Amino acid sequence: MVLRLRVTPIRVYFWVALLLLGTLAPSAFALEPSKQVNISLLAINDFHGNIAPPGIAVSVPDASDPAGARVSAGGAAYLSTLVRQQKAINPGNTLVVGAGDLLGATPLVSGLFHDEPTVDVLNQIGLDLSSVGNHEFDKGANEALRLQNGGCYPRSADGSSGVVGTDTCMNQGRFEGARYQYLAANVIVKASGKPLFPAYAVRDIDGIRIGFIGLTLRGTPAMVMPSGIAGLEFRDEVRTINALVPELKAQGVSVFVVLIHQGGQTTARTVQDKTCPGFTGEILDIADRLDPAVQVVISGHTHQEYVCTRPDGRLITQSGFYGRLLTRIDLTVERASGKVIAKEANNLVVVNDQPLKVAVGSSPPLPAGYSALAADPQIAAIVRRYGDLSATITDLPIGRIAGPLDRQTTPGGESTLGALISDAFLAGAARIADGAVPAQIAFTNPGGVRADLNSTLSVSYGQLFSVMPFNNALVSMDLTGAQLLRLLEQQWQGRGPRGLVLHVSEGFSYTWDAARPLGQRVLPGSATLQGEPIRTDAVYRIATNSFLGEGGDGFTVFKQGKNVQTGELDSVVLKLYFRAKGAVQVPTLGRITRLN
Repeated sequence: MVLRLRVTPIRVYFWVALLLLGTLAPSAFALEPSKQVNISLLAINDFHGNIAPPGIAVSVPDASDPAGARVSAGGAAYLSTLVRQQKAINPGNTLVVGAGDLLGATPLVSGLFHDEPTVDVLNQIGLDLSSVGNHEFDKGANEALRLQNGGCYPRSADGSSGVVGTDTCMNQGRFEGARYQYLAANVIVKASGKPLFPAYAVRDIDGIRIGFIGLTLRGTPAMVMPSGIAGLEFRDEVRTINALVPELKAQGVSVFVVLIHQGGQTTARTVQDKTCPGFTGEILDIADRLDPAVQVVISGHTHQEYVCTRPDGRLITQSGFYGRLLTRIDLTVERASGKVIAKEANNLVVVNDQPLKVAVGSSPPLPAGYSALAADPQIAAIVRRYGDLSATITDLPIGRIAGPLDRQTTPGGESTLGALISDAFLAGAARIADGAVPAQIAFTNPGGVRADLNSTLSVSYGQLFSVMPFNNALVSMDLTGAQLLRLLEQQWQGRGPRGLVLHVSEGFSYTWDAARPLGQRVLPGSATLQGEPIRTDAVYRIATNSFLGEGGDGFTVFKQGKNVQTGELDSVVLKLYFRAKGAVQVPTLGRITRLN
């Protein structure tokens, strides 16, 4: 009793003194902190510089139509609005992340300025982190570093910036680079043994440490110009991730998120289907072998839309392509242990107010539950500025087509657009140099053909650039008939049952049999040039793009070519072909025949 009487006055005097001095904050009387922390992630992938609405719809459920509905989606100004709205749901505890291919293979409005407009827009939207993808290396590692760190695009000796009529550093003569951080855990500089970009990033949210590990697919070297990534090593994804988990745990990280440019595919018909029917792809094998500490895998590369949960509870997401969707991931973390005790993800449609291209009449009304987002005026102004700067080139008429040209392939692997480009390469190779030997056969790779020409019969330079945005050069070389046949067999080696069939020019044809073993799929004697069988001891003049010419996509036979000559950019070759033809006819297919 005596002790209590002696202490109580001291307590009273202490609290009164604090109140009188004004040092007692109102929070001192608040309830104890919550035992849980709610963390939100907003994710994009494969944006490919589509800062303007891409004109591609998204399939969504529609209560009034069992077949669903199509909604016009995408555009950076609308994406920005959705990001801002979603951040407001969990303010201060939300991060915006990417899974690669945010740049590269971009429309002219960004590509004309070496993708600085896209970096500018993503900075304004508030992107925090992203893994690199294979397309971040389209113009080589040095260009990827420039886009991160800033600086103007290096000019060539003649004073040009590489593409006629373009310039960079369009903001008061400066380009500051990306404010978001690229991550590349498995892209190693051989000379130093260190990653080209940081392997991971750690972020603290309300007392919880989150580790983001970013990486691209190990097969990137086969998808980009080999000369651009000389001196780099692309390591195994799973071993790279699992080796970093203990290092991050030692830094107090308890929540692990992987940003990886590799993916899968499902047969889901709408973006809201989270049952993941028929889920397949490289990402499954990767995810299922990861350290159990990794609870979230944000993927890309395959341009698919899915939210899938593995049997062990691991979440795998992807938001399609071109910024038409935004993935929202909500994690509930136990504060005491740092463990993720609940997670939920949804793909949200970036609904814009652009009309859908329909055969008859106006766009159908939006289904219940969907409404167009208002465009962010600041982002819209940036997009409009670059659109105006590129308009004179974008809208420049090049020629006409007699009918639609697209990338839809036949069972043999042909497409009308791929055949047309190969024909243009064949014609363009004769202009490589004075006295050049005319090419006899031309090839192009399906991955280099990025858009269709089927919306209008009049073709502009902007449309051609969308078809071929990489600015590869046309090259020609000598290959023997034996090398040519080995090249054809490389179309199926290590690529799955369908292979990767190259588009070929008119006059060259062959038959392949899917039932025959690898290395023997081309029927003997079926490969002909102008009706004459290919002779193994003869020499043939071949034309292709510089990507394939350097052995891209794994076609290493091209690297064995002799008397190599380099010509104009592939997009310029295509432009000159259109101008020469006036009205381009739809090519006749049947150059490649498939059995079984």
